[in-house]
Amino acid sequence: MEVVYLLSYSSWGHHSGAFYRNDELVEFTYGDWELFALNKRDAWTAWKNMTFLTDGALGRRIVKWDPGTPICPLFKDCLRAKAFSAPLQSASKLFNQLEDAYSKNAPTEVLNDVEQVHFVKYDVPYWGFHNRNHELAEWLEQLGGRSPARCS
Repeated sequence: MEVVYLLSYSSWGHHSGAFYRNDELVEFTYGDWELFALNKRDAWTAWKNMTFLTDGALGRRIVKWDPGTPICPLFKDCLRAKAFSAPLQSASKLFNQLEDAYSKNAPTEVLNDVEQVHFVKYDVPYWGFHNRNHELAEWLEQLGGRSPARCS
């Protein structure tokens, strides 16, 4: 088993996942390219990008971390960090999948200065029926979690 971390933020009810690798916590997040990568947080952009398919963005932030010390102080607006165990093979597969997607799109990398997260374009389109919560749910399912719809 491997410990994976679910981070919860105060901004936009956002959540992300993080993995511990080589003395660092590697956080991945997903969102709309304009809203998250370019930080265009106006009502028109939000409405448009929830209504129509738009470019997805994969975010990654890497921080030095010593296990056992609090996580949230390392991440702006972090409210909670919840540790959970996932099968080692599943966690490694998801981590490698996200790292590969990030590396493949590295030429598109931008830094969102406000959030201090680097983003690249991501092959998964963003819109109201596939937003950050849907993508995170898919990642959690890959780690062995079950969708509430499938838990009955």
